[in-house]
Parts: sequence; C-alpha cells; structure tokens
Amino acid sequence: MRTPSAVHRSYLVEKRGVKSLQRRGLFILAFGVQFLAHSLAQSFYAPLQNHPLLVQARLGLEAAQAQLRAQASSVSLQAQGGNAWLNFQDPIPATQVASASVGVVFTPFPFGDTADAITQARLGVEQAALGLRQAQANLEAQALEAAYRVRLAQLGLEAAQSGARLAQASLEAVRLRAQREAASPAEVRQAEAQLRQAQLQAEDAGRNLELARRNLSDLLGASALEMLFSPHSGETIPPIPSPPLPATPPSVRQAELQLVQAQLNYARAERGIWPVAQASYTYNTSPRDSFSLSLNSRTLQPQLGYSYQNPPTTSTGQPRPESQFQLGVSLNLSPAIFEALEAGRKQVEAAQAALEAAKRSAALQEASLQAALQSAEAQVSLAQAAQQDAERSLAESRERERLGLSSPLATLQAELGLAQAQLALEQAKLNRLSRILDLYRFYAQPLSEVK
Repeated sequence: MRTPSAVHRSYLVEKRGVKSLQRRGLFILAFGVQFLAHSLAQSFYAPLQNHPLLVQARLGLEAAQAQLRAQASSVSLQAQGGNAWLNFQDPIPATQVASASVGVVFTPFPFGDTADAITQARLGVEQAALGLRQAQANLEAQALEAAYRVRLAQLGLEAAQSGARLAQASLEAVRLRAQREAASPAEVRQAEAQLRQAQLQAEDAGRNLELARRNLSDLLGASALEMLFSPHSGETIPPIPSPPLPATPPSVRQAELQLVQAQLNYARAERGIWPVAQASYTYNTSPRDSFSLSLNSRTLQPQLGYSYQNPPTTSTGQPRPESQFQLGVSLNLSPAIFEALEAGRKQVEAAQAALEAAKRSAALQEASLQAALQSAEAQVSLAQAAQQDAERSLAESRERERLGLSSPLATLQAELGLAQAQLALEQAKLNRLSRILDLYRFYAQPLSEVK
C-alpha cells in the first residue's frame, strides 16, 4: 500500500476544512434566517403596542401590580388629630381638649387577613396578565391574518383582471367571426355579457382589496401598510407560523383562579368563627404623652403608636399610671357567620365543578381545532396538486400555440386556469393559517413570542 504523499495529505486536510466551513456556513445561515424572521415578526407586530385594546390591558396589569405592591408593604403609617369641647355642670368650666396620635403598623410576614389581601392582589395581577396575553394574542393573530388577506385580495384582483382580458379577447374573436358570418348575433351578445360580468368581477375584486388594506391599516397604520406591500421593498409579512405547542388554555386558568378565590373566601369565613386575642402595652412618659405597642392574633401585625392629649384627663382624681398592660379576647358568634361559612363551602364546590367543566370543554375545543387544522392541511395539498396541473396545462397550451395547433385564446384560457388555481391555493393556505391562529388564540400565545 502506498503512503499518501504530502501534497495528497494537504489536499485531504484542505478538503476536510472546506467541509467544516460549509457546515459552519450552513449553521450560520440557518441561524441568520431564524434571527431575521424573528426580527421581522418583532417589527411587524410593533405598531400594535399602541392599539387601544392593548394599552387598556397593559394599564390594567400595571394597576394590579401597584395594588399588589401596596398590599405587600411591610410598613404603614396612620395619623389622626382633632379638638374636643367638654361642657361640665357648674362650677366646672368648659374645657377644650386637643389630641393627636400617630401609629406605625409593621407586617413582618403575611398572616391571616393580611395574607388574604396579598393573595387577592396576586390573583388580580395574574388575571390582568392573562387578559393582556389574550388581548395581545388576539390582536397579533388578527394583524397577521389581515396581512395575508391583503395578499389574497391582490391575487384575486389579478385573477379577475386575467378573466376580463380573456373575455375581451373572446368578444373580439366572436365579432371577427360574425363579420365573416361564422357567428350569430346571439353569440356576440353572449360574449358581450360575459365581458361585462368579468369587468364587474374585477371591480368587486378591487373593492375587496381596498377593504382588506383598510382593515390592515386600522391595525398597523398606513405607514406600516405601505412598507409591507411596497413594490420596491417587496412583501415583508412574517411567514406562516407552525402550530403552537399545547399549553393551559386561558379558560382553564381562569377557572383555577376562581377556585383559589373561592377557597380564599371560605378561609376568611372560617377564620371569623375563631376568637381573636388582643394584647397591648402603654407607657405614659408624661401626663400628656404616651407610647403604646399592640398585637392581635387576627393579623399578627405589631402596631407602635404615640398619642398626645392636652390637657390630660384627670377628672376622676386618680393618678395616671406609668404603664398599662391589657390582654383581651373577643368572639363574635351569630347565625349569619355559620351561614356565611356554609355559603363559602358551596362556592368552593361550585368552583371545583366549574374547573372540571372548563377542562372538559377545553379538551373538546382543542380536539375540534386540531381536526379543523388537519382538514385545512388536506385542502392545501389538493390545491397544490391542482396548481401543478394548471401549470402543466399552460405549458402544453403554449407549446400547441407555438406549433400552430391551437389559438392564443386557448393559451389565455390556460393562463386564467392557472391564476384561478393559484388563487385557490392561496385561499387554502389562508384557511390553514386561520386554523393555526385559532390555536394561538385558544392558548393565548402571542405570535411575537414565537422564535
């Protein structure tokens, strides 16, 4: 066996390097195409950020987040003050009493009513976020579908114009035959009627195109519309996305949040039957000033307070104590409390049943949407086969015309058939896109997040 020469080894190394560079080039190209597609989608959906529905949903989320921050605050300040006028029987003169108090409430950790308020605020944030995603998913799907409808309307106008040209050519051919007495006046009238019908269809197609453009302009703006369908820049519509991966539908998530809300209400009602222990300590630094510290078992929020009163109340004649400690228990039992507890239990059971119903309904709807998508995929395959047949028919007609075996009218007829086949294919693709977008709406997944 011969040993490879140095030149041959150099060639092998170079060949391997070229293949490696080719693989890297293909990887970089694929990554670049994916990056450009994602950037295109981002720029396409960017004008929707100023849509009123999206602005409303975003402001609602910001308000819910602010409410959560307010509920989760660890310190709150309370202050009050005022004057009182005390009238006594003679010989005690009337007295004006000025008082003021300041309290600071600490929340070292959420507990009881405080924890319920924070949980309630978190539920509001999640509901608002879910509403924002639904609004964004609906608007983006609507915009993408509107863009493809504009393109379909353009193809429809081109097909209608091709039909008008064919009708015009047919009329001229019939008139020429009539001059030679080879066609009757009835055939001429029929050809004229077909031309009027074709011209009317072309006018309708033009109006449909204008309506589709106005619909897209209402969503993205006139400037974005001109940029998308400019003859100089070409179409910059994002490609048709792949079907989304399964996720929790918003209807099911809403039912889950409602169940949490019902459980929260039941826990609050259940806590109402338990006694509440209260403890407070007051230290009087002077006859007019005092500091206090209090705590109750309902929230476990320590409260530090300062109060001022001038003149001090010493009408009882008793000396004011230096400090005071109080411990008490309160209990509120009534038939209304137990009725509220029973109502809360029923609400939890109803929310659980609603969640189960939402899951079943979502499963059926998901299966229906998937079946509709499969049917749309089959229609696209049929339309693609019909378009290929129309392309072959046009090629055959042109060849027959070149050989003198058929007239140019037959070629125009084949061109119209191809235009109609292309239009039917675009209609089938638009139908498939609509079924895919139905799934994005169903899962509340914005298209701008698809990579």
